[in-house]
Amino acid sequence: MTSESIDALVVGASVVGVTAALALQQRGFKVMLLDQYPVAQSCSFGNAGVIATGAFPLSAHYRLTDIPAIFLNRSSPAALDWASVARLLPWALQYATVTRRDTVWHNTAVIHGLCRSALQSYQLLLGAEMPPINRYGYLALHLDVSELDAAIRLNAIRNSLGSTAKTISGTDLVELEPAIAGLASGATFLEGAGHVTDPAAFVATLANVFAQRGGRLRCDRVERLETESDGQVFLRGARENYLSPLVVLATGARANRLLADCRHQIPLVSERGYHLELDVDRGFISRPTALPRFGVVLTPSPHGARIAGISHFGCPDFQEQPRLLLSALNRLRRLLPILRPRPGLEVCSGERPTTPDSLPVVEQVLGHRSVFVSSGDGHLGLTLAPVTAGVVADMVIGISSNYSRELGSCRFWRSEESWQRLRKTSMTGVGGPSCALEGLLKDLAVACSSPAPH
Repeated sequence: MTSESIDALVVGASVVGVTAALALQQRGFKVMLLDQYPVAQSCSFGNAGVIATGAFPLSAHYRLTDIPAIFLNRSSPAALDWASVARLLPWALQYATVTRRDTVWHNTAVIHGLCRSALQSYQLLLGAEMPPINRYGYLALHLDVSELDAAIRLNAIRNSLGSTAKTISGTDLVELEPAIAGLASGATFLEGAGHVTDPAAFVATLANVFAQRGGRLRCDRVERLETESDGQVFLRGARENYLSPLVVLATGARANRLLADCRHQIPLVSERGYHLELDVDRGFISRPTALPRFGVVLTPSPHGARIAGISHFGCPDFQEQPRLLLSALNRLRRLLPILRPRPGLEVCSGERPTTPDSLPVVEQVLGHRSVFVSSGDGHLGLTLAPVTAGVVADMVIGISSNYSRELGSCRFWRSEESWQRLRKTSMTGVGGPSCALEGLLKDLAVACSSPAPH
């Protein structure tokens, strides 16, 4: 048993776990951060580095009736691990309940609200120690008139939710990104979005701040979690054991492995994303630039640029398929032949924890007053991490948040409402009340700036 005296233990050293540890420190806790891998591996290593001003849930992109064709299309930006299909069915049923237009609208508004406070949350968490964040905005290229027309309607929704989205073309687009502007009929420019060129280095810097503030970092795999009668939490590690007055689980798509010891489960799947360093010069692009048709984002990197993207769904630890990103790159090269993989480097991937409604789960585990969970950020981990960190840290000290009800996993199990919705929806998403999202589901399939920030 470790002899170190701590007030809280955070399991998981991704950006979600590191920011949660910082937020607890800020509230006076002596914190240990524990992970089987070094800081900032997996998703925190390979992503587009975007800090978004808003995003749309998966249910806005993928209608139930479209899903079979999407997963069977080899050129689709979404893919399925077919070996995981049987185990994904419970998640899929939950997904079916959130495809009504009113539910899509509600979840879209919540996600935008969370994203809006991301940059401010980083500032509040880190103060003068915050590493640099570039604030050049985010671009999505629309390759033909139909994409552009749909984007114009979509941008009106973004603006109504507090984002600043502009449709640009011609010289305005060339001025922003001269190397790739010629591909597009127009583009969506999202002002206020930020990005970091090296996500792993960014998260490692946050971990260094945590350590400098007195935090403890340990490398160990947690095998089991048990709650003691006095409220203490016992963690059995591969190397040693740990006892803490409270635990925050920020273990991503694998959260349910430890939550099973609490007889608690969250509807989570792994949404694997991929990235690859490109053989281009520094300054090739100035900001993350999405090409929704190909399901990828070109994003600046310390060496030049990376390509990131693809939504590959499966159960935790499913087999990666780098060819999915390489195939998308090959299709993109027909328009932009200069894009080639940087010699000697391979495709990397990470598993993003994704819920049916695309909202994170932040909660105190029912029946376990000392166990908390923060997971399900999906492809918005870098954006939402400081926000959910504040929510879970406040929850620990008994401060209620406006998001407590929205982000609790009980939203998936409330009475029979979800199943009634499933029956009424009849797998079509039809039947919701009239709202500003009328027609959005069709538009999003073409126009949204997804892959949303990874």
